[in-house]
Amino acid sequence: MLGGLPITSNLSGQDLGGLTLTPGVYAFNTFAQLTGNLVLDFFGNPNAQFVFQIGSTLTTASASSVSTVNGGAGAGVFFRVGSSATLGSSTAFQGNIVADQSISMNAAATIICGRAIALEGAVTMINNTISNDCRNGGDFGSGAGDFGSGGFSGVTTTVPEPGTYALLGAGLGALFVVRRRRRV
Repeated sequence: MLGGLPITSNLSGQDLGGLTLTPGVYAFNTFAQLTGNLVLDFFGNPNAQFVFQIGSTLTTASASSVSTVNGGAGAGVFFRVGSSATLGSSTAFQGNIVADQSISMNAAATIICGRAIALEGAVTMINNTISNDCRNGGDFGSGAGDFGSGGFSGVTTTVPEPGTYALLGAGLGALFVVRRRRRV
């Protein structure tokens, strides 16, 4: 789904470090790199989305960061990576990384608002933190927030645990049996 969205801008060959971007779909024909800080400005749109379509690899330099400002509860940030992603040491990342192959997080790299999803391979971690809930002033004291979106998922829904459905079904079944007995 993320790969089929119409492209707003092609940033192939540009380093994401030092850029301030507005909501949209950004493409990289092959690789993307981040050296420094990338700022994603939602411009006060509570449902704005950032999608990065990266042909092969995403690599961040040590101590790089992704920062977000002016978002809302429906905010979404997604990095769709064609093969693998590597977060350098002490990188402070925000957003969801969905990589076809693998994700490697070097020492002390964090995803403070988002997720790391490797579709075919592994997510390798070395003393890292990943949190998909960054409400109430910022996760783990970082000060970084996801505007109540539940980890930049772009939606604010609650999904019940699978056991809830079984309990609901059992309760409805018992109600049906009790009602049948009273009619007889």
